Amino acid sequence: MDSKKQEQIKKQAKQILDNFASALASVEKEVKEDEGVERDEFERKEGDGNEREEDFKKNLLKNAPEKDDDFIITDRGNWK
Repeated sequence: MDSKKQEQIKKQAKQILDNFASALASVEKEVKEDEGVERDEFERKEGDGNEREEDFKKNLLKNAPEKDDDFIITDRGNWK
């Protein structure tokens, strides 16, 4: 493709993008008043680290995509 044709394509693309940007500028943004989560307590209560949550292991394994009884199955380095 010759450079004259490339320049023409670049100008057309820029014009299309500029027209789209100006059309978007005229669109009003929708504001939602009820976004977010309302909670009674903002932060969780920290313990001294010696207590155990009884269902912690069960909940952790429930969220794991692959598991085998008491173990999470994953490939080494898969989380990178």
